[in-house]
Amino acid sequence: MPYNSIICRYNEIATKGNNRSMFENALIRNMKRMTKERVSGLNFVKTRGRIFIHKNEFADFSEEEEAYLKERLQDCFGLDSFSFCIEGERTLEAVLDHIRNTVKPLFEQYINLGRPVKFRTRARRSDKSFPLRSKEIEIEVATMIEEMYGENKVQVDLMNPDISIGVEIREKNSTIFLETVKARGGLPVGSNSPLLGMLSGGIDSPVACTMAMKRGCRMDFLTFHSYPYTPLESVQKVWRIAKIINRFQPHGVLYACNLSEVQKLIRDNCDPKFRTVLYRRMMMRIASKLCKKCHLYGIVTGEAIGQVASQTVVNMSVIDRAVPDLIVRPLCGMDKLETIARAEDIGTFPISIEPMADSCTVFAPPSPVIHAKLHFIEFEESKIPNMEEAVQKAFDEIKLVTDDGLTDIPSHETDD
Repeated sequence: MPYNSIICRYNEIATKGNNRSMFENALIRNMKRMTKERVSGLNFVKTRGRIFIHKNEFADFSEEEEAYLKERLQDCFGLDSFSFCIEGERTLEAVLDHIRNTVKPLFEQYINLGRPVKFRTRARRSDKSFPLRSKEIEIEVATMIEEMYGENKVQVDLMNPDISIGVEIREKNSTIFLETVKARGGLPVGSNSPLLGMLSGGIDSPVACTMAMKRGCRMDFLTFHSYPYTPLESVQKVWRIAKIINRFQPHGVLYACNLSEVQKLIRDNCDPKFRTVLYRRMMMRIASKLCKKCHLYGIVTGEAIGQVASQTVVNMSVIDRAVPDLIVRPLCGMDKLETIARAEDIGTFPISIEPMADSCTVFAPPSPVIHAKLHFIEFEESKIPNMEEAVQKAFDEIKLVTDDGLTDIPSHETDD
């Protein structure tokens, strides 16, 4: 089906006031970035409540371009839905002519099956100067189709149609479309401040990071490993996950920190039942340092209330008090099945369930505390020799993760 335009719709952006244009511009930047790899020469035009995409001189999209653009735009946060459409003159004659030429092959496919074709028309008249109201446009379209095929071959069905014909009449043009593709909604990435995602190889943290992206936050990532007690393959597993969720945003950097020396100090000097909470507080301190260096405004984790021993309300409160930074927990009220469904949707689930040891399981206690008191935790930390120096050393040795493995961080990556 030859289409010469894409009509893009947003939802939450429409609720913004005088700064709506800032969100629209961020959405257009993201759509340009996500589509430029294989389709060049696209024009993005803002109009009231809509963004139109078309090629130079309104050339038709090829089937390959349609497939690619559909795949990419579905993953664009801030975009609620979109439709490939025929954009033309804003006259009833032009609308009916375009519909007649567009739907004829589709109707004939169903008619050849030997049963009536069920169809409906949905019209929207944003330009109130157009002489026909929305309902009247729908009646004109339905009447034309019934005259084309006869009432015994077609029938109107508003609830369960085989073919749904959309019409929008705007100030300067009309659009006709047959499919509305759902996108991911939310706010465009880059419209809010950037955050640091604590990314592991599990199911939860990738979902949490993408949920923060949906609220407009660009993400960089930090993962922890405990080499030689955990394999370096665990870091590459996280890198594979990071590459999947990076498709939702401009490229996010993945940093890797070896926590093993800090963990050994905790193992050798602290009560075993506090280890998990102490590990998490050390991770937060290192993440806080990275936020300061990289100008990131908070830390995102995949924790949910009550999921494991370290994620009770009391323990998370104690963990939070290790740093002054904002801690964002998008999964806080979700159960595991909800998180799994989201992981399957974004495509990280198959990698996340690959068996691999991680830092949280190193020297794990048999009976971790579930209601740690802050003064007990601070007393345990006081028993760790040179704790601040150990945390700083782990931070100083953070590496950058790439396809080639772990590399030193270029100086410009963490300049003040």
